[in-house]
Amino acid sequence: MEENDILDSHIGTEGSKASGSRVDETECYEGQFRDGDRVYVDRPLPEIIEAENAAVISIVLGTISDVLSVFVVGFIMAIFAIINSKKAKQVLNSRHHKYHVATAGEIFGWVSIALSAFFLAFWIIQIIMIVTIANY
Repeated sequence: MEENDILDSHIGTEGSKASGSRVDETECYEGQFRDGDRVYVDRPLPEIIEAENAAVISIVLGTISDVLSVFVVGFIMAIFAIINSKKAKQVLNSRHHKYHVATAGEIFGWVSIALSAFFLAFWIIQIIMIVTIANY
């Protein structure tokens, strides 16, 4: 059994038995069953839970960091958003629904870093202009 088959999905036993399809229980671990080429588990593996949480944390931090970029402190949260996103994407495959949440968190993080750099330059120019005008 490949690792991608195990990490493919985790909807629970009720969803697939209700569909009436034949279930093959060969090559499955305890709490898992195979339905065609998919493997389902009754409860998610701890690595998947941690990765899903990291994906959600990355999009939350990325969104907050975009808002705080105006005050140039958003880049700190953006770094943590990118780190959590990379951690989530290492465990989840691209067919997992939280994989794309992690990708969005990473994009928000990079946008926040760009906005923070822009606003840092903006505030420096503003301070230089104020000092120049005050000394004129």
